[in-house]
Amino acid sequence: MTLTPRRASSAVICSVLSSLLMVALMSGSPPSQAGDALHWKDAWVRSMPPAAQVTAAYGQLMNHGDEMITITGVTSTVGAEAQMHDVIAEGDQRRMTPLTSVEIAPGETLTFQPGGRHIMLLDVVDPPLEGSQVELCALSELGNRTCTQAPIERQAPATQNAHTGHHH
Repeated sequence: MTLTPRRASSAVICSVLSSLLMVALMSGSPPSQAGDALHWKDAWVRSMPPAAQVTAAYGQLMNHGDEMITITGVTSTVGAEAQMHDVIAEGDQRRMTPLTSVEIAPGETLTFQPGGRHIMLLDVVDPPLEGSQVELCALSELGNRTCTQAPIERQAPATQNAHTGHHH
C-alpha cells in the first residue's frame, strides 16, 4: 500500500504520540508518601468587603504518613500571592510575621486559625462571593501539592462532628 503525504503524516503523528505516551507511562514515578499522607480538613476563606485587597484562609493540614513533611508555601485561586503567617505577641502588641516553612510531624496536624497561624491571600482584585469556593494548595519541599476547595464564609463554618475520628 502506498501512503499519500497526508496518510504518512497521520501515521507519523500517531506513532510519535504513542511513543510519547509509552515513555510517560514507563517513566512516571509512583506517588510520594508525602503527597499521599497530607490532607486538608475544615478549610475556609474569610469573605471580604468589595474594596478590600487582602483576606485570610484557615484550616488544618493533617500528616497521616510516617515521615516529617515540610510545607514551603501555599497557593490559592484568590489573590496574586498566598503567604503563611504567624501572630507574635510582644507585650500588649501583636504582629504578623511571614513563615518560610512549617514542619508537620507524622500523625500531627498543622492548624491555620484566626488570631494565630494563618494564610494571607494578597492583592485580591476580584473578591469571591460568600458561599463560593476557591482552591487552596499546600506545597511541600518535595514538590508535592495538596489541594482542597475552601468555601468563602464570613465566620468559620460549623465543623462536621459526624466526621470526627474518620480520616480520608
